[in-house]
Amino acid sequence: MELLQLRYFYDSARYLSISKTAEKYMVPSSSVSVSIKRLEKELGCKLFDRLPNRILLNDNGKKLFEALTVVFEELDSVISSIADSTDNLREIRILVKALRTVITDKIVQYKYKYTNTCFRLSTDFDEKNYDNYDVIIDNEKADYVGWERLELCKQRILIYASPKSHLCGNKLRLEQLSGENFANLSLYGNQYQMLLKACHKSGFSPNLVAQINDSACFMRIISSGVAIGVAGEMYMKVGNIPEVVPLEVADFKEYQPICIYYKKETAYGNVKRFIDFIHDNIQSD
Repeated sequence: MELLQLRYFYDSARYLSISKTAEKYMVPSSSVSVSIKRLEKELGCKLFDRLPNRILLNDNGKKLFEALTVVFEELDSVISSIADSTDNLREIRILVKALRTVITDKIVQYKYKYTNTCFRLSTDFDEKNYDNYDVIIDNEKADYVGWERLELCKQRILIYASPKSHLCGNKLRLEQLSGENFANLSLYGNQYQMLLKACHKSGFSPNLVAQINDSACFMRIISSGVAIGVAGEMYMKVGNIPEVVPLEVADFKEYQPICIYYKKETAYGNVKRFIDFIHDNIQSD
């Protein structure tokens, strides 16, 4: 029985997904699957009920998962304390172009856990000098030549309005929004580009009345009823969001894959720990 086998099992149990575990450790899914089956053979029992395209913990798996939760929390805490006592406390340079509010919230959580960590954080959509960063958070279609990529999530993109809007509670098609005012966060942002493409397909261009770089102001404009606009579902789960509601638009079903990009040569020590933390915490939300 090896530590890596237990890690593979533990993370697969957390995600209920072998493929997500394989993404985390940057290995083929078959490697994770074979390792878990070897662990089951050594223990003499099955740990998962394997169904088409999914896995579920059985009673034996639940017992092992609960025990490993305690063991790995203690082990990771000791490893972190050792790492923090060394000179591996270099500044982590992060560029966030997607999930800005959500990622900022995760960075705060990380800072509470690893108090000695120093960050340099930028949320500039127009930043092009990527050599200044260790980690970039952006959508899947972004092109960062020479950077490694790890998917964090696929968030649903919805059109939001004030709860007092005449649009609320109705089953809509996108063309019915052609006379509405729209607000957006960035002309170059991936979410607005999704909306623009969908509107053009429905035969109109959105009437853009407000372009706002601040997400809180953007939501206030929507909640006031001045305009409607697109936003990610995950963003809406973060606190202090003004009251808005998603519209039910039958022909607007968009998802935004979000990835974490990193440079292989700097993805070690506290940078690797940060990458793992963001990946694990976004996956578990």
